[in-house]
Amino acid sequence: MSDIQEEKSQNALESLPGVDLRDITEQLVSLSRGAGAAVISIEDDFTPLHGVYCLEEHQATATQSIHLQVVRRAPPQSDFLDVQALHIDGNDYEKRYALLAHQLSNPDGQCVGCVIVFVHRHVHDAGLVEAALSLAAGRLSFALNQQFQSSCPVLQTNTTLHRKLDLLNEIGAISRTGGWEVELRSGKVVWTDEMYVLYGMPVGSPVTIESALASFPADSRVAIEDAFNRVIKEGKAYCHEGFLNRIDGKVIRVKATGKARYRGGRVTHIYGALEDITDAYRLLETEHNYTAYLAAILDNLNDAVVTIDVSGTVITANKSLYTVFGYLPEEVIGQDVKMLMPQSYSQFHSDYIRHYVETGKAKIIGVGREVIGKHKSGKEFPIELSISEVIQDGQRQFVGIVKDITERKKAIQDIYQTAYFDSLTLLPNMRSFEKDLERVLDQTASQYRSLDIYCCLIDMDNFAQYNLSFGKHVGDAILRIVGQRLKKLLPDGLMLYRGIGDNFLILSTTPIDNNAKQSSMILDSLEWECHKQISAPLTISKLVHNVTAAIASCRLDARKASYEKINGVLTFGKKRAKKQGPGGMLALDKAAFNDYARYQEISHSFARALDDGEFYLMLQPQYDGNQHIVSSEALIRWKHPTLGFISPAEFIPVAEESDAIIDIGNWVIEEACRLLQTSQKQGVRTRIAVNISGRHIVRADFAKQLLETVIKWQVNPDMLMLEITETTLISSVELVRERMESLGHEGFSFSIDDFGTGYSSLSYLKELPISELKIDRYFVDEITFQDERVPIVDSIVDLAHALNVSTVAEGIENEFQCDYLKQRGCSYFQGFYFSKPLAEKDWLNAVLSAEKVQVAQTEK
Repeated sequence: MSDIQEEKSQNALESLPGVDLRDITEQLVSLSRGAGAAVISIEDDFTPLHGVYCLEEHQATATQSIHLQVVRRAPPQSDFLDVQALHIDGNDYEKRYALLAHQLSNPDGQCVGCVIVFVHRHVHDAGLVEAALSLAAGRLSFALNQQFQSSCPVLQTNTTLHRKLDLLNEIGAISRTGGWEVELRSGKVVWTDEMYVLYGMPVGSPVTIESALASFPADSRVAIEDAFNRVIKEGKAYCHEGFLNRIDGKVIRVKATGKARYRGGRVTHIYGALEDITDAYRLLETEHNYTAYLAAILDNLNDAVVTIDVSGTVITANKSLYTVFGYLPEEVIGQDVKMLMPQSYSQFHSDYIRHYVETGKAKIIGVGREVIGKHKSGKEFPIELSISEVIQDGQRQFVGIVKDITERKKAIQDIYQTAYFDSLTLLPNMRSFEKDLERVLDQTASQYRSLDIYCCLIDMDNFAQYNLSFGKHVGDAILRIVGQRLKKLLPDGLMLYRGIGDNFLILSTTPIDNNAKQSSMILDSLEWECHKQISAPLTISKLVHNVTAAIASCRLDARKASYEKINGVLTFGKKRAKKQGPGGMLALDKAAFNDYARYQEISHSFARALDDGEFYLMLQPQYDGNQHIVSSEALIRWKHPTLGFISPAEFIPVAEESDAIIDIGNWVIEEACRLLQTSQKQGVRTRIAVNISGRHIVRADFAKQLLETVIKWQVNPDMLMLEITETTLISSVELVRERMESLGHEGFSFSIDDFGTGYSSLSYLKELPISELKIDRYFVDEITFQDERVPIVDSIVDLAHALNVSTVAEGIENEFQCDYLKQRGCSYFQGFYFSKPLAEKDWLNAVLSAEKVQVAQTEK
């Protein structure tokens, strides 16, 4: 409100008889854990009169001038005054301490002064401070009442003091701090309730100095006794930390303090506090351990962690700095962080920091990025740097986490090399081909004129044979040499790739004008050069090898092209080139694209054709020497809704490329069994031969499904003749042999179709359960009027006799061929000379009629 500038008249607070202000203020400081206290006489409007007493850091100080500014709290705490300013002799106490005052009034309710406590802000406990302040104010108010009231106010004042003590006990319980006092003359010991709780004793239990000290360990007991005696002799306060053995056997960590209370200049009492600091110490220890734990973690990280200030000076660094940069932490702490950067970065670093500090804008704060670091050796290396900003002790600091990514960059390069390059030839692989093709397609999408994409597939002929005959190392060497030859041959703009297995791909990495005839001539010439380079002799391990390859190329309108279409067209072209023989070459033109479109249509129509009933069977009878029908061959036909009639010679090879041949084979067997049941119900028992593909017979469930089908239609297994080609037999001989033997035991018969076109081993033929050999029509066509003998046909018949199996000649078209085969001992005959393939109804009529004729002849 105002300053004390000159001496003013005394008020009631300044003439209290028998009041020890030092004792009251020291008790206040002790209980509140404060740093000092003051008693000031003031007028009713809070104008300061005198500094009655001031105690700071256990020293009483004289006061010359006081400036005080307070605000009364709202009820029910209207006795408390929040101190906004307190200047004593020029010292600004509000800047150093947290301040709180309690108003002192006379019995008439007139304000005569206040008591103020100073507490360090970091230890300020509002509840404890208010309770201690209320107790001090109560003692002073008691003295005021004694001075001004003639009636006995003791009872009322004691009641108030008891309330204050109750509050103090409650605060002590919350803070786990007990208070004590010893009267030296009588040795009487007074404890607050919390003291009993700390010792584990019932409240009110008798206690002495000796019994209180007995609960301390010997070393603490001696130390406290010595400190207690020094308080008595020298008035020096003490503070001791140690352990207290509770009555219940528990041990707690405590802080014991003690101070002297004076009366008449002599120490009459010693008072103090006992605080349970077990949890606080545990927390402190935990924080210490956590700090050490974090330091250990930082030092064991693989990444360097560096802290700098706004000037770029290194403040801290972990031990991993040595691993990353080659510097020990002590070598960089206090130095400019630019020593860890190459010149290209360090020259701008100070400007970057200054710009961020001034504007708050930065691209690297909070975002990891790759930069270059500088090793102590001077070597530059890639690092990943993440920077975050922190405020430490009011100062801006930057924490950088640095990871050496040299190995990661190398690993990424290795992964890229593995993912996009072939390890054998070191050429780009199929994934690179697909990526580059997509890039070329994207280029053409932005063009207005018509452009083509050129691709070429080079597939080595019979390459698996080289691996089997000479070893895989020879095959690998051939691929490396061929790859090197082709790579040297290609001009700029054409890229060579290692495909899957034993093939290569060539791609024009830029689109080609589809009207440029010159480019077509260049590409045709290039393909012939590739053919020559591949066919040129190769010398490996002093052996000369001659290899060939099928070459298929195409030029597609880029607007209609895709990776899938180009891959399909090249695969289709390769198959057609392979049919030309070793070294076949094919450049797909527009007509070839029509063939590819037809091929695609066929390959995608099998499932629908089976569901829609587009397939049907024709049956061609087989006759014995007396021209009786003994069996028939089931021949599948397909009438496509848009392509019309499709020859089996066209669609069967396409079906054999996938499991479609399995579904077709099952359908044929199902239909053959149905027809056999139909004929059987009409009294005719005959046999139908069905062709089984190699892909079908090696299926694990083939035998199971076949048996289920004959059981379903109630057909005997011997009524089905299973025809397998000689090529199928030799391609999977062990597995096919196992299937044939298993089914032979069930009663099924087997026929070797197109016999003589493969390379069957006679030992296998002798051991397999074969019932007949079919003479391919290719050999039957050799039976003409010009030749008296056909050695191959004769050999097949003779072999069948030796194996004790029958023979069926197919494709007989004239009487001369029939007579020749009969003379040589052929068993059965099939061909247009006897009957063309018949529809189901005609076939049933034919076998019924034949059965009737045969029965009639038998009866004669």
